[in-house]
Amino acid sequence: MKHVFKMIVLISFLLSCKQEPTVAQEVVSSATVTNKDKLSDYLNELEKSGFSGSVLVAQKRKVLLEQGYGYSNRERKTNSTSETVFDIGSITKQFTGAAILKLEMQGKLSVEDNLSKYIANVPDDKKDITLHHLLTHSSGFQSAIGDDYEDISTQEFIEEAFKRKLVFRPGTKYTYSNVGYSFLGIIIEKVSGMSYEEYLMKHLWKPSGMHQTGYKKPLFKDIAVGYRKNKHWGKPTDKKWGVDGPYWHLKANGGVLSTTQDMYKWHQALLGDKILDATAKTKYYGKHIEEGEGAGSYYGYGWAIFPTPRNTELIAHNGGNGIFFADMWRYLDEEITIIIMTNAVDRKFENITSQIAGILLKPDFKPTVNKQSKGTIIGETADQLVDEFMKTIHQNDQDIWKSFIENRMTQMFKNSFSMQRHLAMFKQLHEDLKGGKIVQIMVKENEVALGVETKTGVEQILFDVTPNTKGELRIEGIR
Repeated sequence: MKHVFKMIVLISFLLSCKQEPTVAQEVVSSATVTNKDKLSDYLNELEKSGFSGSVLVAQKRKVLLEQGYGYSNRERKTNSTSETVFDIGSITKQFTGAAILKLEMQGKLSVEDNLSKYIANVPDDKKDITLHHLLTHSSGFQSAIGDDYEDISTQEFIEEAFKRKLVFRPGTKYTYSNVGYSFLGIIIEKVSGMSYEEYLMKHLWKPSGMHQTGYKKPLFKDIAVGYRKNKHWGKPTDKKWGVDGPYWHLKANGGVLSTTQDMYKWHQALLGDKILDATAKTKYYGKHIEEGEGAGSYYGYGWAIFPTPRNTELIAHNGGNGIFFADMWRYLDEEITIIIMTNAVDRKFENITSQIAGILLKPDFKPTVNKQSKGTIIGETADQLVDEFMKTIHQNDQDIWKSFIENRMTQMFKNSFSMQRHLAMFKQLHEDLKGGKIVQIMVKENEVALGVETKTGVEQILFDVTPNTKGELRIEGIR
């Protein structure tokens, strides 16, 4: 399950917002009615531009907006609602993190335990990996080792992961790893004696009042059909799954199905101590490791934590697979919750959450609806982009990175991060890809995918691109 690179979240309005916490609270309180109208107007315009999905916005523990947009099934013209079920992608990781902490509360494990306590025949280079390392993407495991829907047994998954070299020594760096979270799912099953879904259903979802969340056990009312570049992709449950949900390339790191309603119930349950006690939540939201050098954001146990200019924190996570995309933001101090889900991924819709936050946090903020980019991608322009990218990323030179960012990214993507965070992303790419050779380039509609063979295996990079008026490609996103 792919995680959108470095989480496209702290957009420019958040970086420039300078209100003091008390002022922000007063503004939010006095503008609630107006904000509700602004939210409705903005999302109605998004729907007209092609957005389909479900959005829930809450403030001061009151739901301001809870509505579906577009179709959950275009062929049948089924309208999306707040009860429509979507694939929430890597937001799944917050459930895995909570389940591990729940088992720790029950005295069945410790996050400081070594992986070798639960998995047999751990290679020497991986014996120092702890559950904490797995939870914080600091284990050294690669991001992924197989396709989301590949049929693979538990033992086959373990053996495949163990034969791969670690990207770094455990606990020394951060690299987002779905593999690590799948190992956590395997440990949950071993320790609890239940399937991953059964344990979460019993100890997390049912106590939270969530009845439309899971893999296969819920009686889902309406599962959204996914669309990729306007082409029918199908429902996640139509894909190749095992008897208890996805196989281990996806299970526990992504792929859980849910609704905006259920995810808001989850948010509410986490505010109390029904699911996790205070000690567990300190670990859950802890700023354990920076998401790359100079990133400014930190990873907890299934959540990313961002500082705001108001001396508060944004606790968030998103997830997607190129078809479905979901985003969940929680400003616990300011009591704002934003949850969005869509069944038709488009780069122009991935900043919806930040636009909504702008409406709530800045009285003079005017949300924008980005227009669909047009143009045709040809192999020659894709080759030029890839060649320039590889020459750039092989060099450990921030000035060269800056030049590439300025010349090869769309204005929207450049503004999605501060330059500091862009450079942190490029530093990570440099570390991952240096010395690598391109073994595959694929061009499809508005995407350019390349495979780069490195010392640790083949890394997959996906660019969302759009041609400018001269036909030159500009990057809208990197995954």
